[in-house]
Amino acid sequence: MAFKKFIVPRRGIAATYDEPYLRFTKHHIVINDKAKEQVGEAFKYVVLYFDDETNSVGLWFWKERVVDSYGIGGSKKERDMNCIIINGKRFFEKFGISEIVEKIGKIAYPLVRDEKKKYFYVAVLKK
Repeated sequence: MAFKKFIVPRRGIAATYDEPYLRFTKHHIVINDKAKEQVGEAFKYVVLYFDDETNSVGLWFWKERVVDSYGIGGSKKERDMNCIIINGKRFFEKFGISEIVEKIGKIAYPLVRDEKKKYFYVAVLKK
């Protein structure tokens, strides 16, 4: 009998996508390592936006705390997974994000930098 070694695959969202992506979990937005690299380590806050006409989620990153911003990058889990995790429970509830994601049947979306606004990123929720 020949044994075959099991090689543990890379963990987390970083292992799945080679491009900047965001993923939705129950009440969190998880931004992969590629997007984190684009944003940069200096940004510690993000403000969330939603456009209901295009079903787009917007993320505007900030170096300092601003009104309605979420803190990012501080948890051990984020450092271990090399990603950004945003607790968006109230955001999900306000705009029905969970229902939209469930209806589309997809949890991960490309994250694209808005060329007009330097630190604004957009993910369009569609199949």
